[in-house]
Amino acid sequence: MRCAASLREAVDSSWQAKFAMWMMVLLLAIARGLAMAGKFVELWLNIFHVNGGLFKMGMKLVTGTGLTTPVEESDEYWSFVGLLDPRTDLLLHQSCDEFRDHSSFFASESPASKLIADVCMMASKLAYENSHVIAKVVTEDWKMHAVDVFECINKYQPSKPTRLMIAMDRAENAQAIIVAFQGLVPFNAYDWSSCFDFSWYEFPGIGRVHVGCLEALSLVDRQDMSTFTRLRRNIADKLSKEKTTPDDEAAEHHTGTAENRRLLAYDAACLTLKELLAVHKEAKVYITGHSLGGALATVFTSFLFHANENQVTSRLAGVYTFGQPKAGDTEFAADMTVNLNHPENRFFRVVYSNDLVPRLPYEDLAFQFKHLGPCFFYGSSYGGETVQEEPTAKSLSTNQLLPDHAVATWELLQSLLLHYKFGEAYKETLASTMFRLVGLLFPGIAAHSPVNYINAIRLGPEVLDAEVMPN
Repeated sequence: MRCAASLREAVDSSWQAKFAMWMMVLLLAIARGLAMAGKFVELWLNIFHVNGGLFKMGMKLVTGTGLTTPVEESDEYWSFVGLLDPRTDLLLHQSCDEFRDHSSFFASESPASKLIADVCMMASKLAYENSHVIAKVVTEDWKMHAVDVFECINKYQPSKPTRLMIAMDRAENAQAIIVAFQGLVPFNAYDWSSCFDFSWYEFPGIGRVHVGCLEALSLVDRQDMSTFTRLRRNIADKLSKEKTTPDDEAAEHHTGTAENRRLLAYDAACLTLKELLAVHKEAKVYITGHSLGGALATVFTSFLFHANENQVTSRLAGVYTFGQPKAGDTEFAADMTVNLNHPENRFFRVVYSNDLVPRLPYEDLAFQFKHLGPCFFYGSSYGGETVQEEPTAKSLSTNQLLPDHAVATWELLQSLLLHYKFGEAYKETLASTMFRLVGLLFPGIAAHSPVNYINAIRLGPEVLDAEVMPN
């Protein structure tokens, strides 16, 4: 496989490549312990949450009332990411007198508006939750319609299936269909190792694509080279227009019934979108994700174009990613630019401050991973600008460590004071504060928190501007 050869060449090419290799080895070695620690932390944070916080828990113990025990997979059991930022309201709710009429909102707003960006970021955050939490938030808090939550096969990470949610602005005559991919789970070592993974495969007309993203979408299996060649052949057939009728069910490299294919992430999302678009004639599609979810959203969209899924791509309003790692090389980025940013911008890659994850995998001459521009970059004080590439995009640098620590310190102090200026909605949880303390030791990790991205969208510029500022 081409990715294996490139990996061997690059191990000797730079200290960044060597560091990435050692990080992958370390992460895989501690995977089991990290997962157990994560379940323990998540359980206790949920106990604090359902019992009203540490003070109320103490009062219950003193009075002998007894603590409420949260039930896993219930609509009250939140993920670690959700407990970092428990906000469920949309900026749309604060901006419209009658926010229940979402149809007029999605029909009138530009894809670049902060209201659309906020919906996509909140959907990206919600994608981390179980199906019961998702259904409750979408229907009760957002007053929208929850379509489905898919737990899809990921052969590389069988214990962690690829999760994605699909929602609509309303059940009938929908104007918006939102597809959100779950991102990096903080206590999942395999997710972190995917960020450091340099493995790629080159497709004609697309470029080099991250193998981890292909596997998460159930397009290939790195242990079976025939899946790569089969997918490559199918893409070549599509590009030469020798493929069969449009009625073929998306990714032909999979076999089995239509019901079985719904367990595969690319197929599940693609087939569901086509079914919904056939019913909702005016609906536009928004594809989004935070962290690794953003990379999956990007690769998923790319293959929609190359599979000639015109029923979906012709009604694609925008792709929003937040803190996404790199998903391909320069050719992949150029191909996506042609498909998504002409004649007008439909790709919005949002990066906050010194977030570590968008720097991964590190750019290297052997690998040539590259972000798609432009980048909508928010500084640590939530000022926004549009640049071709964020200042810290290219690689980890020893010269960057001291400034990163300084920024992490400032962000911690700012988080403690932000609610005094902007209201209780910006008061951070104990979990978020503790996460920021960890960020003092490992700068760039805490900046990846959804808290920062939601704050940046809501407190930043009114509209994400596609005009690129010079770096």
